[in-house]
Amino acid sequence: MSPLLILFAAMAQAPTTPPDAADASSPASVGAEADEDEDEGPWTGSAGLGASMFTGNARSFTITGDAMAEYESPVWALTLEADGAYGNAAAEDEEEREVTALTLGGWARGDYRFTRLVSAYTFLGLETDHPASLELRTEVELGIGLTFLERKKKEKELFLRMYLGGSYAKDRRFQYTPTREDLPNVTLWSPAVGVAFRYDINESVHLREDALLLPDIFGDTRVLVDSTTKLSVHLTDRFALTTYFELQHDSAPAAGKVKTDTSLSVGGELEI
Repeated sequence: MSPLLILFAAMAQAPTTPPDAADASSPASVGAEADEDEDEGPWTGSAGLGASMFTGNARSFTITGDAMAEYESPVWALTLEADGAYGNAAAEDEEEREVTALTLGGWARGDYRFTRLVSAYTFLGLETDHPASLELRTEVELGIGLTFLERKKKEKELFLRMYLGGSYAKDRRFQYTPTREDLPNVTLWSPAVGVAFRYDINESVHLREDALLLPDIFGDTRVLVDSTTKLSVHLTDRFALTTYFELQHDSAPAAGKVKTDTSLSVGGELEI
């Protein structure tokens, strides 16, 4: 069964609180909510894990993991992220397995808010992707953020921010298969256009979208696109089923590699 169908089925079963019941909260529940609010600090975090395994005519295994920590105050915001994936596959009559996924990345973003609308940000990132012949990508980005929508009401959030800045990225390329050899490194200087969108469909179902466009207008024609869509269904206050759809496009990839990679994964996430 498709991971999306599983999530949509969970969404359909997600309980909703009648308006009358919400208005008629008991004193005990009100006190519990107040205690939770008092315990909440500026730091929040989550960690997720997903896996898939197939046997038979084809044998394959893939595991993915991600972690995130966020700090937020009225003026400052800091986001730390890391994710990775490993997978291999082989036909039924083959002993040697081929690596289908071997990626690892870490990113840090800091924001300083001048007003509710305008902020300045700094972004740093490191990433490796062996199947794409990417030994190491180093990224640095500076710019401004424009917040168009921001609404937080209890557990329901609506948020839309656009980022405009300048980016520098250097790709150290290395071919791992079928033969190991160095490839020419590539440098990217470009403007950066990004979007961060958050929408809580209800108290249990949350949608997140982060997208980035990097068009190189200073050197050889090259465009990078990175998009991550996340749908999570909370089964409890701290545990959720998650589905990620990721798209990565490089108009000038390493020799012999395709321009666009996509992945769809389902897993679980625990809020820390």
